[in-house]
Order: sequence, then structure tokens, then C-alpha cells
Amino acid sequence: MARKNCSEIGGQAVIEGVMMRGKTAEAVAVRDPYGNIQTESRRLPEKKPLVARIPVVRGIYSLVMSLIDGNRILMRSAEVYGDEAEAEAESKFDKFLVKHFKIDSVKLATYVGAVLGILLAVALFIILPTYVKKGIFALLDTSGISLYWTILLENLTVGVVKIAVLLIYLLAVSRMKEIKRLFMYHGAEHKTIACFEAGEPLTVENVRKHTRIHDRCGTNFIFIVMIVSIVVNAVFFALLGWQPSRTIYEVLARIAMLPVIAGVSYEVLKGLAKFDNIFARVLKAPGRGLQKITTAEPDDSMIEVAITAFETVRKLEADKDAPTTAFVTFVKCGELIKKLSEKIPKTEAELIVMHFMGWDKFSDIDPKALMPEPEAEKAERIAEARQKGEPLQYLLGKAPFYGYDFDVDERVLIPRFDTEILAEAAVKFIRENCSGKRARVLELCTGSGALAIVIAKETGAEVAATDVSADALEVARANALKHGAEITFLEGDLFAEAEGIFDLIVVNPPYIPTAELPTLASEVKDHEPLLALDGGEDGLDFYRRIAAAYDGYLAEGGALMLEVGAGQAEAVKAMFVGEAEVLYDYNTPPVARVVKITKAKKALTDGANERPV
Repeated sequence: MARKNCSEIGGQAVIEGVMMRGKTAEAVAVRDPYGNIQTESRRLPEKKPLVARIPVVRGIYSLVMSLIDGNRILMRSAEVYGDEAEAEAESKFDKFLVKHFKIDSVKLATYVGAVLGILLAVALFIILPTYVKKGIFALLDTSGISLYWTILLENLTVGVVKIAVLLIYLLAVSRMKEIKRLFMYHGAEHKTIACFEAGEPLTVENVRKHTRIHDRCGTNFIFIVMIVSIVVNAVFFALLGWQPSRTIYEVLARIAMLPVIAGVSYEVLKGLAKFDNIFARVLKAPGRGLQKITTAEPDDSMIEVAITAFETVRKLEADKDAPTTAFVTFVKCGELIKKLSEKIPKTEAELIVMHFMGWDKFSDIDPKALMPEPEAEKAERIAEARQKGEPLQYLLGKAPFYGYDFDVDERVLIPRFDTEILAEAAVKFIRENCSGKRARVLELCTGSGALAIVIAKETGAEVAATDVSADALEVARANALKHGAEITFLEGDLFAEAEGIFDLIVVNPPYIPTAELPTLASEVKDHEPLLALDGGEDGLDFYRRIAAAYDGYLAEGGALMLEVGAGQAEAVKAMFVGEAEVLYDYNTPPVARVVKITKAKKALTDGANERPV
């Protein structure tokens, strides 16, 4: 008999992918929800355990391990594809198992799934056929048939019922959309192996033309198990001359024979895979026929996945130093928001998820959208830090202001929504009072540069911005570059480095009284720069200094706008000469947020209106 040139690599279809396994390596390739092929691989022990080397016994071992590994791989592929609960947040039951019993719920589910698979198989292919046979023979008169022939006929009947149940089951599930795709990936796996065994390069074009029927398919094993079970059970019951008085005894006896049947079937399948002759082809024909149901023609994208899995195994087996890889799995955004909300307010949880998903508005949130697991883990770490009091803006590295996102960290004060009142007033003033020319604007205490950048972007004004902190200016320059704003940044205290006359001066100075700093929320006092908060004994130190110097830098008809703390507006207003106006926010009742000082224009001198001669 001629030995076939068969590959040592076999496989299995999984959720949106293919698993391939060789002697010393295994790889699972899955196409994720974004259309990328992800691969997870591992090395297998080169030396198999003793039970895996003993004839017949190794078949039992192989069956059990195939059930466990197969279920594990299916669960992992579901995680990558974002399917089912495996991709969702950890449940309270998961946490309970880990905390009290040190049990990994995923591993537990793998073993439970294997057990349930065995129980289902026992119910469909042992209990049901046995009771159907019992019902059929209860209607027949077998008194004229010898005991041995009766036992043989009974076992043949059980076998026929098993095959019928199998065919009905396969035909039924093959009509399900998800199972049909699974069968298509099964076909891709077979075609890839067939292409390799034919000695052709593994390309989509080459693989596509090969058969999806393969001798070593697990479908063949199922059919061989059916045939072997008929023979083994017939011999067993005939040798004992036993017709169980109760059906339950027969069921238990057939279950007890399962290990022997599995072991013998494994050896038969292993032998048939090595030979290609008339005898082998006859025995393999039914299983090959079943593969027309359990496999389907794959599309090219599925073939790509199968090739990736196969080539990964080959690479690992050829190079002992080649690294293994792990899947990037996904988490549903709705479940992640729910999990984060256990630690922090839901709105903040949503902001964190929006940050990682690149969503701009709350209306963009899609609970079913998938986030890569590494990103989800970062989101969880941010939520934990936020729970401890760190500002969310620092944790995310950005803060929204006036429709722009600004980079922020602990070197700068976080831009507040309140300051948008100042930005709005500044933009309005320039548009109404500086038409026909490019306004010159000076911002003091710029910090992150947010206010200066907004004014430059919204009005096209020539803007200079000062700050005493070199660290803050580094952040401000980065923000200006990010938004394409031309700003002249000056390192110095208030007006120290400013030159020239400006149409508008804006400032959000430190205005918290020193004694009140310890009473601030921990996320402010423990993280934001005190230099940008401490306004001196009464919180008004910076306003006094500005009042003493601003006049030499502000143009006639120009304006000085200062953000003030709650209750400070009147005191600040009294420090300045000129037309004063207080601007309020949109709260109910409104709170004074900005003091606007307009510098009067000088009166015209005599003859100033006369035209020159």
C-alpha cells in the first residue's frame, strides 16, 4: 500500500477564524470586527504524556483534550470577534470565584463546556437511539430469531438511528447563518492543508482551487465512531449473551463502552489517514460525504485567515526562537461604561470611553461598539486614579475649552467652563471694535494658552501671552502648535516682558485667598499648580498689581478684561479708573465672572479738527 504525503498540521474552524495545530505549535487566526487578522499562538510540549502514546488509550485522551481545547479556542475566538458574553465585563460571579476559590471563570467555563458537550452527545447518540430501538423492537416479534441475531439487529438499529440523528442535526444547524460561516472556515482550513500537501505555495489563488474534503477531518472520526460503536457494542452484548431487562441498564452499559469505542476509532482513523487504497477509500467514503455538509466553499478573506494560521504554525516549528503572539480582544463600550460607573460618576465614565473611542459628543456613544482590551484596561486604570481624586482632564491629558481640545497636565491650570465667559467677551469686543485692522491682544498668566489661542483662532488677532512659569509656557507652545495658532509667548511676571500698546488685555489671574487653599477639593489643591491659584491674603494681590501697571499698555478705547472669583467683582471694579462693566455667567441666579474696564479716549485739543493747509 502506498503511503500518502500528508501534513502533520491539522485544524479546526472557530468563530470567524481557523485554528491550526502541528506537533509542537498551535495558532489561531481570527478576523476581528475591524477586518484585521489577529493571531494567537503557543508552543506545545514536544514530549507527549504517557497516556498520549499508548495505543487506544491515546484516543480517549485525545478526545477529552480535543473537547477541552476546542471549547477554549472557540471562547477565545469569540472574545476577539466581540461575540457573546466572553467579551463583556467581568461579572460578580467571576469575582466571587476568583476571590474565594482562586478559580478562573474562563477556565471553569471551558471545562463545563466540555462536560456539557459530552452530555449532549450522550443524550443524542446513546440515550435517544437506545430508547428509539426499544420502542421499535417492542412492536416486533423476534421470537423466531436467535439471541445473537437479535442482539446484532438491535445494535444495527441503534447505529442507523444514530446516523439519522447526526444527519438531521447537521442539516438543521447548517442552515443557521453563524454555523454556515463556521462551515465555510472549516472548508478554508481543509483547502489550505490540501494545497500544502500538494506541494503548492500557499496563496489565495492556489488554495481556492483545492478540495474542501480531507481524510483527517473530525467529521470522518464521528462517522467511524458510529461504525465502531455498532461493532464493539454488538460484540460486547453478544459475547455476554445479554439483553438488559431495563433500558437504563443498557444505556449505562453503552456509556461505559464509550472510552473503548473512542480509543479504537482513533486508531482506525489514524491508520486510514496513512493509506490510499480501495479498502481505505470505502471506509472513508461516508465521512467524506458528511464533509459536504460540515464544510462549505469559503470566500477569499476566509482563505487568508486559514493561510495565516497555517503559516504561523510552520514558522514556529521551523524556528524555535520565533515569538508567540496573543490576541487583542475587545470589550463592549456599554459594559465598560457600566463597570467604570461603579467607581466614578457615569458622565465621567462616558467621557473616558469617548476619549479612547475618539467620539466627540455624548450622542456618539454606541453601547455595542467594541474597544480593544488594552485600551479598556487603560480606561479602568484612569477610572481608578480618578476615584482617588486625580483630575480627569490630567488623566486624559486634555481639556475642552470653547470648542477646542487643549493638552493639559499638572504644569498648568485646567481651563474652566467659567473662563469661556471671558473668551466670549474678548472675541465679541475685537469683532465689534477692531474691524478694519488687526487687533493686538495681550494675555497675562496664560497657563495652557487656551484663552490666547481661542482669541487668535476666532479673530485673527496678533496675540502675545505671558506667564512666569517656563513649564506652563512649554505646554502653551505645544497647544499653539497643535491648533496652528501664531502666538508670541513671553516668560515673565505679568507685564515684565510685554512691549507696545494693545487693543485688548485679558487675564485670568490667581484669585483664591491663601487661607482658603487648604479647603479646596483635593483634586484641585493636591494636583493643580498652586502658583496659578494663590491670590494672596484676600485673593486680590494680582488685581492690584495689574491696576498699577495696565494703563501704560492699553490703547485708548481699548479694554482690560479680568476674570474674578465669586464675590470679588465689586472690589476689583473699584481698583480701576474708566468705564467699568461686570459680565455674568449663565447660572441661575447669574454669578459675576468678568470685570471689563474700557479706557477712555482723550479729548481732542483745540484746532484738532481743522484740516491742514
